Amino acid sequence: MSTLQRILDAATRLAGARGLDGAGLQDIAAAAGVPLGVIRYHFRSREHLLIEAQRHTFRAIHTRFEERFARGEHGVDTAMEALDALYGAVRDMHAWTPFMVQTMALACRDRALGQRWEDFNAEALARVELGLVRAFVVQLDALVLPPDRLARAVRTGLYGLVVELAAAHTEEDLAQVDQTYQDVRALLRRVVLTPGLHAI
Repeated sequence: MSTLQRILDAATRLAGARGLDGAGLQDIAAAAGVPLGVIRYHFRSREHLLIEAQRHTFRAIHTRFEERFARGEHGVDTAMEALDALYGAVRDMHAWTPFMVQTMALACRDRALGQRWEDFNAEALARVELGLVRAFVVQLDALVLPPDRLARAVRTGLYGLVVELAAAHTEEDLAQVDQTYQDVRALLRRVVLTPGLHAI
């Protein structure tokens, strides 16, 4: 495993458990088994590290589902499982979500961070769109929206859930966010394909 991979794994693991404020760069360096200077060499700021950790997580999910698509797993069920994996990754990062929201706001004012955020968004959107194309490869004409627009809707929904998670402070709050995700998932499952074309 590369040094960068170890850093991103450690950042995801620690910050997911403690939040980024509770997992400082020194903690991440120790967990990754690297000197702090190595982290500072690769990442301009904690915000930069957060964006790259999110990118790392989304890439891993994409790779996992690409393997499933290659085995011939397609259709609504596979697409819903991919959506569950994306939400699961966001949910696992619950402790990060206030920092994610701050990073989104800061990206509007910090040019370098803004560019990194734009790059992450573009890659994430492209991966969601490709996942939709691969999941519905034999039903593309049956999608109620073209894959690019459907991908934007999915991304917008996930970002909305990030904001909801950032505001969730109790187990009851978290349960409500989880229920909201289940409700959105149920609606999406019902409407993603033109009625009568759910055969696969």
